[in-house]
Amino acid sequence: MQRINPKIALRGFRPGARGANHVLGDLESAVMEVLWAKSGQTVNEVEERLRQKREIAHTTVLTTLDRMYRKGYLNREKQAKAFVYSPRYTRNEFERTMAQEVLGALIGQSAETAVSTFIDLIGNDPGALDQLEAKIREKRRERAKK
Repeated sequence: MQRINPKIALRGFRPGARGANHVLGDLESAVMEVLWAKSGQTVNEVEERLRQKREIAHTTVLTTLDRMYRKGYLNREKQAKAFVYSPRYTRNEFERTMAQEVLGALIGQSAETAVSTFIDLIGNDPGALDQLEAKIREKRRERAKK
């Protein structure tokens, strides 16, 4: 799994948002959704899909794709006279890395407080507690093998 640069990723983190919106603006999140749904699209194709939900200028789409490429969120490949864009990370990789960066930053400040708060937050969901317990057992088995 490729790592997302945390200096880029955590800038503007919004705890109340969902998915990619935690770290990306509305337009960048919409672009990622379009490209996660169908990878390998030109600026015109992305624009066409975005226009199904909002009015948007061609230059805005072009600029946004270029900026997201330069930030490291997208790959692009020249085909004929156009660039074709695709996400550098799967949705799962992106969301997992965001969670790792946020939790890592919190644990780096105070592991005890972060762990305690995390358990308090998921403590009312027996399924989540079971998942946590299973992950802890799995991690202990992995460490024991080393």
